[in-house]
Amino acid sequence: MSFEIVFIKTIEDSQQSILKKLNLEDFLSDIRNNDDDINNSLLFTKKLSDEYAKIERKDEKIYRLKEIITVKNGQHILYLTKSPCWNIFNDNCKLDYGCTMSIDGIKKANKRAFKMKDCELTEIKAKGYKKDKLEFESKEDWMKKTNLFFSTDVNIQNFVELGLSIESSQSEDFNDEIQSVYKYTEVGKTLLTFREYLEPTEEFIKEVKNAIKSGNSEEEFKKITEEYGQFIPTEVILGGRVYFKDVKMSSKNSVAKSNEGSTSMNIGPLNLKARVNSSKSNGKSKFYSFNYMRLLGGSHPESENFDEEYWIKTLNDYQNWDCIEFKNPISIFKLVPESLCKIPYKSMGKRILYTSTEDCDYYLNEPGRYRDFELKLPRNILDIIQNKEADCDISAAVIDTEDSKNIFFSCQILKPKAEKGKLVKPRVIIHGIQKKFKSHEFKLKVKIMVVGYDTNLNFILPNIEVIKKHCYPQDQCKFSSMELSKNELITKNIPFFGIPVFEDWNYLNKSLIIGYNFRNVNNELKIDMFSYCTKENCYVNLPKFNFCTFIINHPISNAYRLLPFKFSILKKKPFVDLKNKFTPHLNPKYISSYLSKVNNYKPFFLKQKIDQIKLKYVDCNCGKTCSVCKDKTLGISRGECIVYHY
Repeated sequence: MSFEIVFIKTIEDSQQSILKKLNLEDFLSDIRNNDDDINNSLLFTKKLSDEYAKIERKDEKIYRLKEIITVKNGQHILYLTKSPCWNIFNDNCKLDYGCTMSIDGIKKANKRAFKMKDCELTEIKAKGYKKDKLEFESKEDWMKKTNLFFSTDVNIQNFVELGLSIESSQSEDFNDEIQSVYKYTEVGKTLLTFREYLEPTEEFIKEVKNAIKSGNSEEEFKKITEEYGQFIPTEVILGGRVYFKDVKMSSKNSVAKSNEGSTSMNIGPLNLKARVNSSKSNGKSKFYSFNYMRLLGGSHPESENFDEEYWIKTLNDYQNWDCIEFKNPISIFKLVPESLCKIPYKSMGKRILYTSTEDCDYYLNEPGRYRDFELKLPRNILDIIQNKEADCDISAAVIDTEDSKNIFFSCQILKPKAEKGKLVKPRVIIHGIQKKFKSHEFKLKVKIMVVGYDTNLNFILPNIEVIKKHCYPQDQCKFSSMELSKNELITKNIPFFGIPVFEDWNYLNKSLIIGYNFRNVNNELKIDMFSYCTKENCYVNLPKFNFCTFIINHPISNAYRLLPFKFSILKKKPFVDLKNKFTPHLNPKYISSYLSKVNNYKPFFLKQKIDQIKLKYVDCNCGKTCSVCKDKTLGISRGECIVYHY
């Protein structure tokens, strides 16, 4: 053996040395394993004139100490360099803890659900530097980006919507924040990927097993998310980002609210001061509340003009890195292996798995023409729909962005039966109904909702019960009623809405629209249904179809209203006033009418507008010979409208 006294020096701290007696014949991997001072945050290096060459961890088994040692003036010197280490990042950033989104940014759970066993580190290098502007399209977009998620991922959207449901997202202050603009500079240093290396803790598994046995799984799983978080990002970018408030936008807002306070802006120094009315500043997010500059990672002297070069140099030390982007979040329950415990997702009920709002052009060039709108669903959602275990149902709503007069729109779902080897692509069938036909192009927005058993175990999503009724009239009839449930949905303030669903779309159905209303009959909730032909402008016999009623259990308080019909003074026409009930925008809402103490009423449809819902009667060209025209003669004198916005 060839033992020598070796001076161990860290390049970044060359003033101090550690003295050790080491065997020059040992492999570097053996030295690391037997020496506590050479931990995972340090790498061996070989000095080459004026620079140092790092020895990668995977190569330590093939290098002996004598091959990298430096001999200077008779002294043996071993040079080490500090290296990013996932253990340190995990300790500093709690990467294996669950998370929850909030208006103040990502929140880490109180208890740890997983242990990280390893991690893949990918250096980003020069591509990590960029400058850009941060703007927001909606409150969902604001929540996503301020919680450091920037990719388009359906899982992210689910966690965003849950975060919004917990926060007071309808406040005026919060909506002001959406209008803010931020310039930023970003330096990405390394990407950490660790999904394959997360193992659930014994305590977490015990909690999950107890929840399964409890008999009240849904409530118990909610309690688990309160302690362990809702999801865990499985990829994280570390580095630095600095935000600057866009002064032009801030000035614009200050002019609009000049009666509420004053703003003093000084673009250069970082000690910019802003004075606002104290009552307006309450409730604002931490992200919005910083004055001029906000740092994530790196360091900078206070009360100095921003020095980008200085800030970037501080990021050369990995101990100054921070999380600047999260990616690929997954439910904490999804990472529980079935070998440890199988979570009975069906016992948790159906969930809202996906929602989106899409633009739709509708060319109405001849009477009775409908729009067959194929849904642009992400591949993972299409896969869930194909999965029989998920048992998916779909709802839709439509609104005219131009608020056209003398027309209203009705939609129903076409969901063909699944065939082996064929991809089922649900569609929305949209009809435009006019009293007097006029050719026109319409700009619509279509909102869709996919509901099913959550095989991905995102139990945080809203719980929905779906009641399916098969309408297959034995006798030819134009108006029919079906029992749904007890009337307790109304008395317990539980929102519900419905939609007709066709399994095939033949020539007999193409001009038909199904109208429906919910009605209280002797404390029983019934569904009244009728069929109308847009080509012939008359009531016709009901076809074969399914009717799905969606019942929202535990609804978000600010997403639901039960609003009474009002009547205009001049025309005495019933309508529902939406002003000051929801944040005004063009996203459609799910709506259904509810009637009580009404019989023999004239069938009607609902027309959805931005700030109003109108009741629309249709003309029937039968010459008052059909059963509907003869028997259903009363106009609506009272009623309510169920409005659900998610």
